[in-house]
Amino acid sequence: MTTSPIFRPLLMLVATVAACTDDAAVPASCNAAGNNPATAFQVADRVCTDSGLIEGTAGTDPAVTIFRGIPYAAPPIGDLRWKAPQPVVPWTDVRMAKTFGNNAMQTTPAPHEWWTEEFTPRPELGVDEDCLTLNVWTDKTSTNGKRPVLIFIHGGGFAVGAGSCPAYDGEALARKGVVVVTVNYRLGIFGFLAHPALTAESAQHASGNYALLDMIAALQWVKRNIAAFGGDPDNVTVQGQSAGSAAVHSLTISPLAKGLFHRAITQSLNPITAGATPDLAVEEAQGSTAFSGQTLDEMRAMSAADLMAVSWSARPIVDGYALTSDLLTALKAGTQNDVPMISGMVHGDASFFANGAVVTTVAGYESWANTTYGTQAAAFLAAYPAADDAAAASQYRASGVDNQNALQYFLARARALHGHSKTYLYHFDHSMPPPPDTPVSTGAFHTADVAYALRYFYKPSDPQKLRPWTQVDYDLGKTMSSYWAFFAAAGDPNGGGLPAWDAYAGEIELQELGDTVQPLAAMGDAQATFWKAYYGQSDRLGV
Repeated sequence: MTTSPIFRPLLMLVATVAACTDDAAVPASCNAAGNNPATAFQVADRVCTDSGLIEGTAGTDPAVTIFRGIPYAAPPIGDLRWKAPQPVVPWTDVRMAKTFGNNAMQTTPAPHEWWTEEFTPRPELGVDEDCLTLNVWTDKTSTNGKRPVLIFIHGGGFAVGAGSCPAYDGEALARKGVVVVTVNYRLGIFGFLAHPALTAESAQHASGNYALLDMIAALQWVKRNIAAFGGDPDNVTVQGQSAGSAAVHSLTISPLAKGLFHRAITQSLNPITAGATPDLAVEEAQGSTAFSGQTLDEMRAMSAADLMAVSWSARPIVDGYALTSDLLTALKAGTQNDVPMISGMVHGDASFFANGAVVTTVAGYESWANTTYGTQAAAFLAAYPAADDAAAASQYRASGVDNQNALQYFLARARALHGHSKTYLYHFDHSMPPPPDTPVSTGAFHTADVAYALRYFYKPSDPQKLRPWTQVDYDLGKTMSSYWAFFAAAGDPNGGGLPAWDAYAGEIELQELGDTVQPLAAMGDAQATFWKAYYGQSDRLGV
């Protein structure tokens, strides 16, 4: 990634947030902020970053200050489209950091299926290629200038989403003493296009992982600047959900991210299976096909709208630079960034990732098992027998949940081959209450755990759309957010009288996060035996 004198780090801030110790090392807009080393650390409404002075605004709780829409890299437009993120041009006036930045280019954000408005990007922000901004929540009343930092990377299949979605609000964790950061990054073809011409112009001979490079640039921004917000740059947790989880797993094996974070939380996506990450040559070939006959200049001259019409499968790839292997290979080789991890799935993830398969009869169930498990189908059907159609449908659903929990076990097992950091596994099974205009329960659906982990219970302006929250919801949010805060602080979710959560110790056991919070024996002996044998084969996971 290109380095620039513009990105010279700030010297340590030891007084108020705006106190920069060397006027020559910071933008001119910071010089008027003052410096009083005799006072205890205190976050001010104006903070000095290495690009200039910014002014935040009070949260719902006035003890929390929010800084929205802070640019962490230059707009990736024009000649910077499909290039690694470049330094921000410093500003001279005070920048108002009171509104979120643009959503990255994506289809028009709108609530759909079970993802109501709290889980979707704010439509009023629009979409734009100029999208590389982040947001910070911090407790301005705290005098602790070494608070743990949590960086949240949103999901959305690498095609939709934003760090400004209401459900990703960081205020509750900020009140627990965590500095929270959410990030926008390039999506779709803007964030993941691999092409021979892009590889050729790259000094690293790589293309396709621009979104991942955006996230690394955001981590570097945090390393340089978060002390000004009361955060400890040497105690950073990176958290992601769904596609964001895949991104976090990628960061745990990226040589470029080494040392930029110290703990990881991955929710609802586990790319442990072999071959889950394509390589550069495969993606370059697809890029050549998608833009057959066009030069790189012509591709960069295309409008964003025209590029949105190009079909592209957005995902991290093994490019030899940001990623040098897939996750399983890195764990087997012991080359991962060895940090403590919380990793879990939601009960509804099993149906969400079922690839459209529908099983309603015994015959259909057995046919699906034979197609899916091949020579291991008989062993699977012995572990999940079905005597009638109702049992077939039930066992199909149960096996899907067990499969995802077994893969969590194998993730922890692979991490323990050479790593020394603990892994804490969970299974979220609480049914979030649906809003009044939703006729049926959406259950423990994909993404539901985020709202509880961040303890955010959405209150729309229209009371008719307010979910009927219960004390169970509030209690679960209090427990999960406390687990997350303790983990961010010390790499261990235990503390404060919470139900004990044991780290992985060699068996398929997870913490149940739901109406009850307790250790969960994830499956019976026969089922566990099947999954251990199935994934233990050398042509699958082999760990």
